[in-house]
Amino acid sequence: MLRCSSIAVALGLLSSLLLAAGCFVTVNPGGGDPGGGDGGLPALCSLPQEVGPCEAAIPSYWHDPDTGVCKRFSYGGCDGNANRFDSFEACQEACHGGSPDMDACEAPGDCVLAAAGNCPPCDSAGAGSLVAVNRAMKDEYDRVNPVSSVVCEACPDVSEPERRLQYFAATCESGRCVVRDVRESPLTECTEDAECALRDGVGCCEGCDGTGIVALNQSADLRSLVCPADAGACPPCAPVYPEGMTAVCSAGRCQPKLPAAP
Repeated sequence: MLRCSSIAVALGLLSSLLLAAGCFVTVNPGGGDPGGGDGGLPALCSLPQEVGPCEAAIPSYWHDPDTGVCKRFSYGGCDGNANRFDSFEACQEACHGGSPDMDACEAPGDCVLAAAGNCPPCDSAGAGSLVAVNRAMKDEYDRVNPVSSVVCEACPDVSEPERRLQYFAATCESGRCVVRDVRESPLTECTEDAECALRDGVGCCEGCDGTGIVALNQSADLRSLVCPADAGACPPCAPVYPEGMTAVCSAGRCQPKLPAAP
């Protein structure tokens, strides 16, 4: 049985002989698939999205090689390919750091929301309809991933309490832009109604159109989550909230509430 040291010596001698003969020796340092895809990533990260022929609709993630962003999709449950992950984190761990890398970031304010697919997200959509990309790469992302409402189904009309899109924010975590639901963050934690206040959206500056209303803890530090480091004062705004809407604390979370219909 050969010892590792003996093998190493033999390989070293072989390399020396090849170099002497005018050959070039390439050594794969490991840590990735030698048949890697774009940017040195494992080859699986460059495979196309494949739903498969079955209809199980299993929430999954795939790495989009055109943008370097991990996106959510519904896996059918059979066939498909290796570019499929159970979670966003697993997808990022396997495929981050290639080129392009449109969701790389250094600070929370570096990130903005973008459409995950080619249709504009509807107000009633969930987090899967959105991705978070670097603010500086947003125009390039939109060019590679164009949104066109011409070929998309019309979004359903929804009432203010049925809207969900306003609860999602883009921020930077561990060097990657991610989508976060403020309803699952400390921003909405509470113990009593008095801690909660209404806000028009979760952008760096509060909106003024009276739609997409959220309820946050009054002491929540939203700016550190979503604002660029050089963000100045927000323009004057007097939000108009739906008549009768209040912010209440329910099950430990701030929520907007409309009065019951007569």
